[in-house]
Amino acid sequence: MNYCKEQICWSRGYGAIVNVFVREKLMNRRGVLERVLIAFLCLFVTPVCTLAQVGPDVETWPIQGMPSDAPTPDLSGLNHKPAGLHGKIQTRDGALVFEDGTPIRFWGVNLQAYALFHTNTSAIELHAQRMARLGINLVRIHHHDSHWVQPNVFGTKPSDTLGLDPASMQKLDAWIAALKDQGIYVWLDLHVGRRFTKQDGISGFDEIAEDEGLADVRGFNYISPTIEARMIEFQGAYLSHQNAMTGLTYAEDPAVVAVMLTNENDLTHHFGNGLLPNKNVPMHNELFMALADEFARSNDLDPDETWRTWEHGDSKIFLSDLERRFNERLIPAVRDTGFEGLISTTSLWGGMTISGLPSLTVGSIIDAHSYGTGGEIGFDPRQRSGFMEWIAIAQVEGMPLSVSEWNIGEFPAEDRFITPLRVATSAAHQGWDAMMIYGYSQQSLDGPTAPNNWSMAEDPGLIWMMPASALLFREGHVRQAENSYAICLDEDEFFGRPVSPETSVAIRTVFEQSRLVTCMPQTRALPWLAATELKRDDYRLLDLDKSYLDQDATVVSADTGEFQRDFGNARFKVDTGKSQIVAGSFQDETIETRDVVFEITTPMAAVAVQSLEGNEIAQSGRILISISGRSVPVEANAADFRVEPVTGTLQIKAPAGLMLRSADQNAALPSNAHHYDGGRHVIDLAEIKGARWLYLEQAQ
Repeated sequence: MNYCKEQICWSRGYGAIVNVFVREKLMNRRGVLERVLIAFLCLFVTPVCTLAQVGPDVETWPIQGMPSDAPTPDLSGLNHKPAGLHGKIQTRDGALVFEDGTPIRFWGVNLQAYALFHTNTSAIELHAQRMARLGINLVRIHHHDSHWVQPNVFGTKPSDTLGLDPASMQKLDAWIAALKDQGIYVWLDLHVGRRFTKQDGISGFDEIAEDEGLADVRGFNYISPTIEARMIEFQGAYLSHQNAMTGLTYAEDPAVVAVMLTNENDLTHHFGNGLLPNKNVPMHNELFMALADEFARSNDLDPDETWRTWEHGDSKIFLSDLERRFNERLIPAVRDTGFEGLISTTSLWGGMTISGLPSLTVGSIIDAHSYGTGGEIGFDPRQRSGFMEWIAIAQVEGMPLSVSEWNIGEFPAEDRFITPLRVATSAAHQGWDAMMIYGYSQQSLDGPTAPNNWSMAEDPGLIWMMPASALLFREGHVRQAENSYAICLDEDEFFGRPVSPETSVAIRTVFEQSRLVTCMPQTRALPWLAATELKRDDYRLLDLDKSYLDQDATVVSADTGEFQRDFGNARFKVDTGKSQIVAGSFQDETIETRDVVFEITTPMAAVAVQSLEGNEIAQSGRILISISGRSVPVEANAADFRVEPVTGTLQIKAPAGLMLRSADQNAALPSNAHHYDGGRHVIDLAEIKGARWLYLEQAQ
């Protein structure tokens, strides 16, 4: 969410309070009240979040970093090079394929802000190579236009935002070309944090300008012709820019697979409230009220209800249509540049209900953002939601789904290293198409990065499990669910009831077991909204008020039997032929999967054993072992972490003759770290000298 990305702070509590503000009509364009709240939470909430409760022995943990030049596994062979080799991206039967019919799943990252414009060319190339090795095949270019980033795509503190800065565009050219060479595709946002100036020619500018003389136009863009015109001008110039390194415009480059019209910008749940009569924006309010009255009278709705943005009901129908009108004017302008890829209008984000989805269907892909909290592995779904259920409700039947932002919303959550594994597993099980963590880096990549939530490039808590997660998701080590449930409501319930994981125990309890999709309702006032037609034999209708988990259950399991979350013991397990993983809390017990015996003696850790040959572990001649655990930064601005050692043993059933080595070929392992006994490779984790990536493979 933008509140956290602008280098202010973030906590789960802040997000909850912001959502309350939205519902209660108190927020108005980052007003004084919100700024006071941010300052308070930065002082008093964030320190609580950043002191992970890892126990008094944390000072005894060894100091270990994850510098960008450190050896990693090499999954770059999963990428076809260059990106665009198979033609342009398309949608087919609700999934993504290339022109030649090659299916694709994207495992990606955000690259944002200072990383875009403050990284030198040699570092750009090195990081593109590193991302490919980590299994990444999609990068979202984000915060390119945000006013707090200097320089940004408009230059350094420009007097207007009407022109593209040549030097900044050269940096973007270099990133896109380097990523393309490594088989990494690109997602471009067209509007994120742009603040308009007085010189941009915006009607009614003074009534929306903030104290510093800049205007955040989110919400206002849906009713202001001049804001809309400036946005269309920008997207035309941006997509028509010719990359000096590829010779192609951004629009015509098949490596650029998707664009987003406007980031985290909706009327239905967030910014519609800024147009109300009590918000001191008379010109914009007059336009808004006239549009609401016209829509109500044209569709036999109650004019006194239709403008009440904070309420569910008729207002959600009107606001959906208002968003749709704007999107249907911007999308043709995008296509006029020659861009043939995916278009996301904006995202389902920040606690939105399913009534925020209809206008998103005007695009070619539905997008969602969701941030979690520490400890979710132990959440009882009958009682509370985790962050992935909020993604699940965005899966509109018949359309592909991207998640251009996911992460844990507090730092450093002690169990954050588990999150990539859970995201990859559920994404494969649900059939999601493109997953992008926020983010790879928000800082310059010329040197070490300081620890924070938005720059994972050197965070061992996330990096060490990213290759395992990429491999599992991209190679389909977890099958799609056997059963599918559909949220199918009539228009009165769809728009009139606040349906979300917060309000529905069914959504929370069915999500990890089976696939979940949302239907669009036949809506008299929205003739453009295509009602979902289900094949009834393939779906079960979800009863929103029913728990799909037994009353005394402490484990929720996938209907394929391939993974489970033991929330009673805060543990996650994947057990398939190609990926066998345990993660979470341990109490010196033995945990078995079909080919691996895990005896983990560290209180909290994650260990993934995976085949790299496309066959099952028991027959594989090359196996990747990924190990991670708790880590906390040594200092706020230092790149080093204190890392808890992971101890215990692994017994892996695999062919005889395999040798154990570290991913760091310069780090020799002691002979007592590995032996073969009774058809199993036995690995002593206490003897691997802190290595976090291991190979079992034929001697070279």
